[in-house]
Amino acid sequence: MNSKVEKSGSGFGDTLLLLIAVVMLLGGITAYYFYQELAITPVRVAALIVVTLLASWVAAQSQKGAAFFRFLKESDIERRKVVWPTHQEAVQTSLMVVVVVIIISLFLAAVDWALGSLVRSLLGGG
Repeated sequence: MNSKVEKSGSGFGDTLLLLIAVVMLLGGITAYYFYQELAITPVRVAALIVVTLLASWVAAQSQKGAAFFRFLKESDIERRKVVWPTHQEAVQTSLMVVVVVIIISLFLAAVDWALGSLVRSLLGGG
């Protein structure tokens, strides 16, 4: 028997919270453009940021929203574990890629020329 019990949340409540968040976000975007003539841009941008933060908070109250924000948090933790190459390593690697591409291009051009010459000689085009 499987002792793992799934946590069943209120599907309707989650859907309602996500719908409210989407409506808030769409309302904020609509207000941003609707009040274009009445309010200066920094005020509209600040209001849009506030509405976006509130909509994110509302969405985070649902199970799916909480799982999404937990995923974002864990992704950030993993991103911090990445060891990025130094400037010198990045330049050296890029130069190696360029050199290898040039060498392979020259090789393929030589093979193309040789096969073209072979076909021309076989067809009598000289």
